[in-house]
Amino acid sequence: YYYLERHRGTERGQKRHRLPDDPRSEEFWAEYARLMQIKAPKARTDTIDCLIAAWQASPEWQQMRPKTRSEWERYTGRISAAWGPLEVRGVEPRYVLALRDQYAATPASANNLLRCLSSMMAWSVPRGWRNDNPCREVKPLRGGDGYAPWLWEVIEASRTELNLERPDLWWAVALALFTGQRQGDVLAMRWDAISGSIIAVRQEKTNKRLAVPIHRDLAAVLETIPRRALTILTSSEARPWTKDGFKASWNKHKPAAVRGLVFHGLRKSAVVMLLEAGCTDAEVASITGQSRDMIEHYAKQVNQGRLAAAAVLKWESASIANTVANQAISRGEKAR
Repeated sequence: YYYLERHRGTERGQKRHRLPDDPRSEEFWAEYARLMQIKAPKARTDTIDCLIAAWQASPEWQQMRPKTRSEWERYTGRISAAWGPLEVRGVEPRYVLALRDQYAATPASANNLLRCLSSMMAWSVPRGWRNDNPCREVKPLRGGDGYAPWLWEVIEASRTELNLERPDLWWAVALALFTGQRQGDVLAMRWDAISGSIIAVRQEKTNKRLAVPIHRDLAAVLETIPRRALTILTSSEARPWTKDGFKASWNKHKPAAVRGLVFHGLRKSAVVMLLEAGCTDAEVASITGQSRDMIEHYAKQVNQGRLAAAAVLKWESASIANTVANQAISRGEKAR
């Protein structure tokens, strides 16, 4: 605790007054100035806390999806706790590195904080807060690549177990895998969004509208799902899932094969399997709605052996086609 006692220990000593707890705050110095009967210092407008407030009041912030804003608020809170009263212009790459390393035990969290800070600093540059982005020199930590994809053997084992005990959870797995969508978007999918062999999706996070072709294996699953609500997926009680309800049921009943994996890993599985099938980045993006950069990031999980085998098959097919074409040309020349 902080106290102020003017002329302490003298005949002019005055009553002791309690000051606000945080000496870094404006309230602390305003109260100090009042008690000392001096002019209060001007409020700082160039601090990290001021930048956070300006960023969160900007149109760019308001255009973010609620879920993104909620996640970024968590990380700006950590940034504020570490640097709040410090000058924006004083942030150097070495300080960014030190802040990132405070969360090194959880690489994904450290990298998300770095992305949040980098986005805010990039936003600040054209607005005159500083001249550069100090995060550019700091690389993400290894091991923070996000969620691991489910291997096909895991998916097969999960299908067998869930079809026996909780088919409603298998329906959710199948929809997530074969459409490549996030859990929230999968739970919100409706029967009336299906038209022929296409299912329309509006992504909650990005607000993108997608027309996703229905994989033949997904079509077979859809035929087994009872139509008990407007949404395709319903719980064992025949009610549409809430996000919390699904999360609780999944954590309680998820198959043994997926221990250590998360539901969101199915989205990465879809990307990896599409790439292994020979799809281009643009083709994958048309299904999942992800950026090309994100797909390239996920491509690190692609099975090199399968890609190599697929490449050789294409090469062999091209060689056969060239041979046939050359033979046809040769026959034509002889006929002449």
